Amino acid sequence: MEPIETERGDDGGEGPAVVVRLLGPPRVETRGTPPPAPRGRKPWALLALLLTSTGPVPRGRVQELLFPDAEDPQAALRWTLSQVRRAVGDAVRIAGDPLTCEIGEGVRVDVVDLLAGRAPAGWPLTEATLPLLECAEPDVPEFAAWLHGRRHALAQAGARLQRRHRTRNHSPASRSAVRELVRIGEHVMDSGAARDGTGILAGAVRRARELGDDVVLAEALAHYGRGYVHAVASTDPGAAAALREADRLATREGLAEVAALARRELGFVATATGDFPTALRMLESADAAAGERPEQRAGVAHVRGFALIDTGLSEWAVRELDAAVGLAEAADRPRAFTAAVAMRARARLQRGEDEAAAADVAEARGMAADLRWTSMRPWIDVLHGEVLLREGRAAEAEAVLADAHTLAEVLDDACWIALTSRGLAVARARLGNPAAAVTALDGACATLVADADVCCWIELHMRDTLCGITADLDRDAALSQASTLARRAEHTGLAEYAVRAARHRARLGDPDAAADARARALPHDNPALLRA
Repeated sequence: MEPIETERGDDGGEGPAVVVRLLGPPRVETRGTPPPAPRGRKPWALLALLLTSTGPVPRGRVQELLFPDAEDPQAALRWTLSQVRRAVGDAVRIAGDPLTCEIGEGVRVDVVDLLAGRAPAGWPLTEATLPLLECAEPDVPEFAAWLHGRRHALAQAGARLQRRHRTRNHSPASRSAVRELVRIGEHVMDSGAARDGTGILAGAVRRARELGDDVVLAEALAHYGRGYVHAVASTDPGAAAALREADRLATREGLAEVAALARRELGFVATATGDFPTALRMLESADAAAGERPEQRAGVAHVRGFALIDTGLSEWAVRELDAAVGLAEAADRPRAFTAAVAMRARARLQRGEDEAAAADVAEARGMAADLRWTSMRPWIDVLHGEVLLREGRAAEAEAVLADAHTLAEVLDDACWIALTSRGLAVARARLGNPAAAVTALDGACATLVADADVCCWIELHMRDTLCGITADLDRDAALSQASTLARRAEHTGLAEYAVRAARHRARLGDPDAAADARARALPHDNPALLRA
């Protein structure tokens, strides 16, 4: 682990007598018998709220955040305060209105150290970027919104603290320390702080290089590359180079699982850039490395299904995603299961299988909520919004997509921002404001063209939608958009959008387009393309 500074407690021993831990799973660590844990999650939430606020917190504000539906919020707060005191004793004294905290002598609190920019004592510096209240979040939407913002700020503060207190001439990290950094980086990413998480993963790569251990370097490179292309920039050359290096090292060192991971993510990058032949070639190679490991096979099947959806082979895509769902369940990988179910919903929506897609979306929403998977929520909400639109519930869809768009902007995820923008445009057009929808969507498409970090299918999905909305407002503009859609579809190999472009032209009165659309649709296995 990284060298950290320590302080002596008042008793002369190393470290503080009591450490209150709120980063990661909350707990109180002492040299003797630990105090009893509080009942429920809200006592920890209350303690976190008070300790991370910049000053005293009015009791009314606490009640709004933690007890919005309580019949007697004052009584609920009093009981929760008693549970906090039960858990921390005299280590943290809470009183007054507004509520104030006083930290006892010989006590350290990880979040207080973090916010003060102070080197930790009694807890490891490598855990400075763990999520606040990990796995202990109360199920209260008002508090969840506060917690998401606070986690993001604390992750940034944790990364700064690690940089500031890193010893310049440190000895190389151990293999276990590098792997711990990888684990922490992925935790931070899952909490929604993608750039902070990938920064930690990049640090793991640097330390692995210093260590001179090609095994752990291959692992760190593969996880860094995967995290970056999924959460920051789908086509980033540096992340792709990291994945290629991971594949080379893993192949040389006989690390089949790492090779399978790197190759499947290179398949994802190729799909994102519209290079379908390379994607299939990389995924075939990943399959060979995966062997009989269900977790790796699930990942390969998922990416292959994703790659196939828009190429005229959507039935094959659904079969691959069926396999991914089953393999992830067999491997007991709930996040992989949730992601595969969500992607299968997208494939089914593309095929017009709305009822099956709605069932997938409902399952994915439930799983993501149980997992508290913040970074996946905008994507699943996009799919939920589409289901609502197809059911004729445009106002409900607009509300879902507006919330998803806000979260996508907080997460700073270009793909989710684009997709939520597209869904909002459709909802608002159906609610009677197509002109504003066209303006917003046209601007988003223009931004996408300049942003090489967005998956190419998303651009085509947006242009397809723009053609449909524009058709009733400006025929010439719609024909121009259809021409652009067709050209981009040919360039990327996403042939389904070439069919859709021809159908747009036919609806706009192009005499040759209807026959062209039918001829293009015939080789496809998507029934939605053959419907009038």
